[in-house]
Amino acid sequence: MSTTAIRPESILRDLQKQWEDLASQEIHSPTESAGVLRACAMTLVVACRTPEEALDARQVAGQVMRVHPSRAIIVHPGSGDFDARVFAECWKPFGRRQQICSEGIEIIAGQGGFAEVARFLVPLRVPDLPVVLWCRGSSVSETGGFHHLYPLADKIIFDTHDVSDSDAALRSLRRLHAYGMRVADLHWTRLSGWREVLAHLFDSNINAKEIRSARITYGGDSVTTCARYFEAWIRSSLPQARVALEPEYASRGIYSVTFDTPKGDVTIQHVGEHTLSVTGRGLEYRTGLPSINEAALMQEELSILGADGVYERVLNA
Repeated sequence: MSTTAIRPESILRDLQKQWEDLASQEIHSPTESAGVLRACAMTLVVACRTPEEALDARQVAGQVMRVHPSRAIIVHPGSGDFDARVFAECWKPFGRRQQICSEGIEIIAGQGGFAEVARFLVPLRVPDLPVVLWCRGSSVSETGGFHHLYPLADKIIFDTHDVSDSDAALRSLRRLHAYGMRVADLHWTRLSGWREVLAHLFDSNINAKEIRSARITYGGDSVTTCARYFEAWIRSSLPQARVALEPEYASRGIYSVTFDTPKGDVTIQHVGEHTLSVTGRGLEYRTGLPSINEAALMQEELSILGADGVYERVLNA
């Protein structure tokens, strides 16, 4: 698409033509397919810092769209004028001949940057459906222009995995939440497996009121937002217990949590990439953790489009 044609109505026409082309292809191969189903439950805007990051993001979005069909809009900076192109992500569910497709738009920001892109995105949103903004690679406190897109979104997703100053990142998230924006952090989502194991432990083996203290250990050169979240969640879940956060010589992330009870300690420890061990008070077993790749994390986070009361309580603790 030429730069002179970069208008929302032109992009929408290209999307419509894309669907007509897909339908035409199905007509000419009736024995191989049972038609095309156009699926869309939201607008997913993915803001990227570089073209290379955008290429990777499109691959992740393609996996996410199989669980959460959407109009994906991939936005990244460029060195020239504005440009845009449309694409489709199609798949056939196992055992079915019908092809399911979701649509996408890639927008290369020109010299006007993300401020100019924000104007173009307004008419490109799918009417009457939620808009989710995924700020991929953003440090939250240094948005790289992504903040121009915030007012368009019903939910804004960050990932603080690589931030060097977890306290600054959390302050920025709290500030956005205080302004009325619904925010999420994939580094909180990575804790789902840990929280499920602890919830099962409290339901089946330990009375939470027995716990006198909890010691959380984490790996890495500095305290991560993940460790801060885990500490706040345990404090809110066990208000009577003393909670300590301590470093451990281990890979970055949560390493272990030990609960002190009158009947002895119970320790949950990270013993493999996807495995936790539970020991103490007669317990000795291992349990698996769910996948924490970006696609899996996004699929989980997009399942919560309303307010996430647990995360908001932990964020503001």
